[in-house]
Amino acid sequence: MSLNWDDMRVFLAVAREGSLSAAARRLGVTQPTAGRRLRALEESLSARLFDRLPQGFLPTPAGSELLPLAEAMERSAEAVARRQPALADRLHGTVRISMGEVTAQFLAPRLPALRARLPEIELELAVSHLLANLSRREADLVIRDCLPESPGLIARRLGRFAFAVYGARDYVAANPAALTEARFRDCAWVGYDEEHHYFSGQDWLLSRLEGRLPAVRFNDAMVLQEALRAGTGLGVVACFAADTDPSLVRLTPPIEAVDSTKHLIVHQDLRRVPRVRAVMDALVELFESEAEALAGGLPERERRSA
Repeated sequence: MSLNWDDMRVFLAVAREGSLSAAARRLGVTQPTAGRRLRALEESLSARLFDRLPQGFLPTPAGSELLPLAEAMERSAEAVARRQPALADRLHGTVRISMGEVTAQFLAPRLPALRARLPEIELELAVSHLLANLSRREADLVIRDCLPESPGLIARRLGRFAFAVYGARDYVAANPAALTEARFRDCAWVGYDEEHHYFSGQDWLLSRLEGRLPAVRFNDAMVLQEALRAGTGLGVVACFAADTDPSLVRLTPPIEAVDSTKHLIVHQDLRRVPRVRAVMDALVELFESEAEALAGGLPERERRSA
């Protein structure tokens, strides 16, 4: 007897979702298709796998016994999918990189140089606050602050993003307190909403506002910078992004307490895939070459005017 993996996928989805309709939605198939595959699996095993009850599908003893075996098949199938690119041994194809918007803001203007170095590789930059699941191939690479806890993931340090306080030049000129420690009391501030308090600089800022919240709050770092540029108030921004913006002025040195160390994370099954390896090496070199700007070193125009 040979088992059909598509039938087993339906079995797993039904066991996890508790109904055919929810399982079908999860798998992206029709409910009749899901039902047909489940019946085919039961017939091939000569066993009833679920009790069809008003409250949903509940595994029978046979279904409960099959469940861990099906989960093992799923893990094996995922491992094959991860290793498949390495079998081709070719330096072309697509590499998908998941990252937050600050990292994307850093990479976007540097993509021409990356593409010139890797002309046969297509890049997908997935900007998200959520950590992509590398085991399920939601991305090939992830750039994040946090180190991975899941087994099978490997991290390499890329570099540290420095942050400082900035405001629009016109706003600072109209609000002399922005140039002193009185800025925390007398100036308007922009920051992040409660759900995104973990964004770099938010906790540091709240500790200095003495119970007040930023007057305008966002869930996106690039939109926050746009608000600063418009003169909405003061805010904490990545130095590499704000130092090259002529409409903004830096009001503090890089804030030591605001740390955002980026790590490049890859699944161990993908780290030797040629195209993934090539992109990893290029990213490491890019971050190393930009280390001074990332750490808050002033650009040449600011050094000349200092």
